[in-house]
Amino acid sequence: MTLTNNDRGWQASALVTVAAVAALAAAFTAEYGFGLLPCTVCFWQRVPYAMTALLGALSLMPAVGSRERRVVLFHLVGLLAIDAGLAFYHVGVEIHWWPGPTYCSGGGSSGISLDALASALGKSGSPSCDQPTYLFGGPISMAGYNLILASLLTAFALFAALQKSWWRRD
Repeated sequence: MTLTNNDRGWQASALVTVAAVAALAAAFTAEYGFGLLPCTVCFWQRVPYAMTALLGALSLMPAVGSRERRVVLFHLVGLLAIDAGLAFYHVGVEIHWWPGPTYCSGGGSSGISLDALASALGKSGSPSCDQPTYLFGGPISMAGYNLILASLLTAFALFAALQKSWWRRD
């Protein structure tokens, strides 16, 4: 198998893979570079990107044929759609369309003992899921940016996977 510059199926898979890696890099940069601690739902949103990056990178190996790469791209569509769904859920929690997980958005039981409260005071927790983190002082939260990116990647990956002319016949 030889890779040519006009192998659009390979290029589409590479673009989706690089975008997933870039999304993870942005999340880690925000966390470790700027000190923006992720909430629980933020961590959930990293999993589909990590799986997309791993499967996408494996599909780009020279031993993988165009047909198999296309099948992987269809799977990546599913992973990215899951991420878009998680991001939509997170945005909904942030703007209070629905409640988030009780351990992340408050609520929970009020029957906590003083010993449990005292031990919890010494631990650092993750931020609340219903408090949006804004970048650049704009109106879109990080979850909102993720919703946009994951939705666009899902649409592009589906479009690319459906383009029969983009996939070489191995």
